[in-house]
Amino acid sequence: MRFAARLRALLGLGNASVHSRQRLESGRNVIMHVTVDAQHATPLRQALIRDCGDQPWTIRVTPLHGTRMRLSLYLPKGEVKGAMQRITRISPAAQFGRLLEIPDAASDAWRNFTHVEARSRPRIDLMRSKKSEAEEPGIGELISQDHVLLGLHVGGRNALFHYAGRFFCERYALPAESVSASLEAREVLGSTGLGQGVAVPHCRVKGLRQALALYVRPATAIRFDAPDGQPVSDVIILLVPEWANGVHLRLLAEIAQCFCDHHFRDQLHACSDAHSVQQLFEHHDELMSAHSLA
Repeated sequence: MRFAARLRALLGLGNASVHSRQRLESGRNVIMHVTVDAQHATPLRQALIRDCGDQPWTIRVTPLHGTRMRLSLYLPKGEVKGAMQRITRISPAAQFGRLLEIPDAASDAWRNFTHVEARSRPRIDLMRSKKSEAEEPGIGELISQDHVLLGLHVGGRNALFHYAGRFFCERYALPAESVSASLEAREVLGSTGLGQGVAVPHCRVKGLRQALALYVRPATAIRFDAPDGQPVSDVIILLVPEWANGVHLRLLAEIAQCFCDHHFRDQLHACSDAHSVQQLFEHHDELMSAHSLA
């Protein structure tokens, strides 16, 4: 199966009947990127938080170069029109990016990939968090320079997971054995190898307050039981809090968005140091927007 098709299948976005698509349309969520002037970011965020009601929205604000800001919204598809109207009313010069659709009720393939049980999403999500104004970092912010490991010598998949356990133990005092065991247990449900040399092992971690990510490029590609049989040379290890359903899905969708783009994969392979890798992940939205307009 081609890489993009594999990711679409894992995201529950594969070919479906017209009837099935219509039936699921109302329950589908999307990620929407909006670029606005910095002066409009705060009033927009306040308006969206005020009007979100009981919907499980999340919002993330990222500074861009100059006086522009990017808002990344994770919201029900049925709310997109209203959100766009609110945004345009406050920021007439807002620029809207492409929508990435995500099924609200996970398909079997998506559920296998994300290890999310078929249950209702918690009512209290990031948008209504008392600890912050619903702003959670995206994958570009989670992968800082010290979370990039190039040329790592590991003997195989489980050795990589044990290394990741020690990594997160040393930096965040997480129990190393629990992290590695959780990553291994997730693989038992189905390989997180996606094909084309990419894998996204992930798990939920009890007591974790914020998602963590680690990019690893092994010195020698390792076997991951990927669907195309190819060994893996690009790995993103993702840890999420137990409660963070929406965050989990959004981050996996962002990762899928990156690796579905062959331009991104080519540039990633050309990166020879941690700084260039971090910059590529941080600015992946601009990269994909530039290629979509080319």
